Amino acid sequence: MPTITSSRQLVRYVLLVNLFALTVALSVDLTTQLVFFTSWAAVARTCAITIATVGVIATPVALVFGRAQRELQIAKRRLEEISRTDPLTGLPNRRALLEASEAPSLQTMVLVIVDIDHFKIVNDKHGHRTGDHVLQMIGNTMATHLSDFGLVGRLGGEEFALISSHTPVERVVAAIGDLLRALERTPIITPAGAVQVTMSAGIALRDPAETFETLYADADEALSEAKRLGRNQIRLSSRAKALVPSGRPAGPTSLVVNV
Repeated sequence: MPTITSSRQLVRYVLLVNLFALTVALSVDLTTQLVFFTSWAAVARTCAITIATVGVIATPVALVFGRAQRELQIAKRRLEEISRTDPLTGLPNRRALLEASEAPSLQTMVLVIVDIDHFKIVNDKHGHRTGDHVLQMIGNTMATHLSDFGLVGRLGGEEFALISSHTPVERVVAAIGDLLRALERTPIITPAGAVQVTMSAGIALRDPAETFETLYADADEALSEAKRLGRNQIRLSSRAKALVPSGRPAGPTSLVVNV
């Protein structure tokens, strides 16, 4: 069965089935008529009956099978989307991020891992429903601030990520700094009240020849360093440090960015 995912493809499928059925039926009919030839009028009459019969039978049958195939393909596509989507935030999940990281690219890839500071306290103090609301709002905020830089997703728990292969690392650092500062200054409004959170970030670079595991380990190590040094800050891997000018990144930020 062909792949049918749209009305245009369904119409094309029905027309092709009708054309195939008509070709076969007319071939058989004309062969029979020429073997037992009586008159051209009889041939024309028989061909007309064959065309009408094929249209009446083949069209609804093709529609039934075509619609079933279309619904199957649409359902399959939805399942694929669900399998790559975090159900809580609606962001791409770990699987989608990993697949994006494995896509062939000749450019250097930037990975940012962002973690909500002391998220367990939020759950313990306000409850898991409030914690879920915080995660949703963080996801929305990250998508709003960072989608132009690459793929934003949720790794799991309170960890989020950004994968970028088309933006200079210094611009990514500046954008993450702006994001963290905005979260620091703006409480998240939840049904249980306002919740103040901060985030820490680790940023790493990968050349096309290196594996994603190496990139992830570098970003995770940078994130761990940000936590050890007081949280609410950005830390860079050794390679990222080499490409970011010393001092604060471009763009206003009050956060500690150690490079």
